[in-house]
Amino acid sequence: MVGGVRDRDAHSTASKSAEVTRPARHSSTAGTADQALFDRLVGTWDVSYEIFDKDGKRRTYHGQVTYNWILDGQALQEVWTSDSLNKVPQPYGTAIGFHDGKRDQWTEVWIYPAQGMTLSVSGVAEAERIVLTGRDDAGANQRWEINDIQADSFVFHFESSTDEGKTWRALGVNHMRRHRA
Repeated sequence: MVGGVRDRDAHSTASKSAEVTRPARHSSTAGTADQALFDRLVGTWDVSYEIFDKDGKRRTYHGQVTYNWILDGQALQEVWTSDSLNKVPQPYGTAIGFHDGKRDQWTEVWIYPAQGMTLSVSGVAEAERIVLTGRDDAGANQRWEINDIQADSFVFHFESSTDEGKTWRALGVNHMRRHRA
């Protein structure tokens, strides 16, 4: 298994009893600074979501996110859950990120099926934080920042700008704590 997905390179040789498998990969295969920083996120995290409406109202939800390397360590998948619609957290979105060697940056695609949304952001590690930017379907600038990365916690900020980055509106803050089994 690699990142929770059966390793397709596992195969039988002359008989079924002689199965050959590779050990599970728990980190990325390439050695970029971005991937090393993202390696620290692998695992399951408890999330406290703070969502900020345009009128300033703040909503709080809870859930989890799981980060796993997929595609033999070449891409990182995030699966997000939230209790926003139910008492029990349900999956609502996923993202797949990878180091884009042609552009020497991290690229991530967010997929939120219930809202018919996809969003592509890209960027690099800056010291001990990650900054990703892109544009949403309406053309607004999006900025995602992962800050205060510790072994057992980090903070994920989401902001939007409709004036080419002159001003930014906070959309939400996710407070992450590594899940304890």
